[in-house]
Amino acid sequence: MTIFGPDISSYQSGLDLSRLSSASFVIAKTTEGTYYTDADYQAWLRQTQNLGKPFVWYHFLSGEDANAQARHTLANVGDSALPGMLDAEPAGSFSPSLAQMVAYVDAAHAAGLNLRLVYLPRWYWQQIGSPSLSAFTSRGLSLVSSSYPGGSGSAPSIYPGDGAAGWESYGGMAPLLYQFTNQASDGGQLLDYNAFRGSAGQLAEALAAPTQNPTEDDDVPAFATGEVKPGQGVVTMVCPPPANLGAAGWGNVWFSLGADFGEAHVRVAIFTHGQGWSHIYDDVTVRATDDRVNPFGGPLPTGVQKISISRVSNVDVPLAYLIEAAHR
Repeated sequence: MTIFGPDISSYQSGLDLSRLSSASFVIAKTTEGTYYTDADYQAWLRQTQNLGKPFVWYHFLSGEDANAQARHTLANVGDSALPGMLDAEPAGSFSPSLAQMVAYVDAAHAAGLNLRLVYLPRWYWQQIGSPSLSAFTSRGLSLVSSSYPGGSGSAPSIYPGDGAAGWESYGGMAPLLYQFTNQASDGGQLLDYNAFRGSAGQLAEALAAPTQNPTEDDDVPAFATGEVKPGQGVVTMVCPPPANLGAAGWGNVWFSLGADFGEAHVRVAIFTHGQGWSHIYDDVTVRATDDRVNPFGGPLPTGVQKISISRVSNVDVPLAYLIEAAHR
């Protein structure tokens, strides 16, 4: 399944979130730099919590000191456990570098913020030299992409589909969320709308704060790796531990792919307990020049039973998978 949610700020002041017909989650601006606090943020937060939907704050990056920006965000989010997003894009004369983005991420985590997402559009990533984004994955962040195929209407009706280009990986990251329009009509306004391939519960799980108590956190990490068989249409099946399920007491489970000597294209699908084939990614790009690629942008959904990997093109490029799991 695919769900949808807007990202909003004071530009949408007065919007009644209960009137949104397409929103399963909400992303709202809280701060910008050290100089701006969104006047509507607290109202957005209260409305979303009253509706029982996942909520994400976002901070718009400036060129100011990263620690000062993180302190400013912390003073305004209301609850440090709420998941957040860094909005990294140019504005005016400021064009953020990858180093400035990472500095804010580190400052936010040091301040105790649950920063889980980075909005870095592909076009801007290309402008800054198409760097590896491994610094984000190593810090537990997932990617939010954007690409607007065009058109206006309700979010579901103008969603370009789960195979849209906006879902393609870049910098070694596959988007967890995809902002596919800035012209979705909902609640009487035109809104930016994002898609997530999964349920609201799965989104909340992907954005939850890591457990801090070492007696309750993941321990005894385990991993398994193997070859993705070459050949046109050849399928490799992997049966990972059931994430956050089972008598063995498994916790989070991660899946990634790595290539050498070229660019591999594969179809990846997972079968989840009680849901069947719940996530299907028709064209995952894995490049030898990048780090490993996580098609899911974070831990596997709870109860995943099996993963199907089939070759799409460049079928003889050497390709391997990695399963990382942990006992509770």
